[in-house]
Amino acid sequence: MQEVRVSVPARADYLHVLRAVAASVGARRDLSFEAIDDLRIAVDEAGAYLLALKPSADKLCLIVKISEEGVTATLWGEGITTKWPPPGSDDSLSWKVLSGLADEAAFEELDGAPAIRLLKRATSGR
Repeated sequence: MQEVRVSVPARADYLHVLRAVAASVGARRDLSFEAIDDLRIAVDEAGAYLLALKPSADKLCLIVKISEEGVTATLWGEGITTKWPPPGSDDSLSWKVLSGLADEAAFEELDGAPAIRLLKRATSGR
């Protein structure tokens, strides 16, 4: 399994960096153009979701892993301390968008910080 790790200042104007990294890794895994776009949008939405929890977070971090199954992107915010997942989060519009774009989406914790894990499966024979 290969992985890429990146962290950026926790500001919306840096989300494009995380989108670009996710798209690049998706292309390296030979995801379809549609799957790469879905992954890019899902990473953007997950980042925006985390930033909305605590706009004063320190960093927004991303790990993108390539596996036989596809591409997994995990985002978390350093400095975000909040009840996780927030009440009613499963019914939020953001979560419905994330669930629709990714083949799997889950709320997790990474080193005590709120995290969102997304999986985009690779399809054979595109």
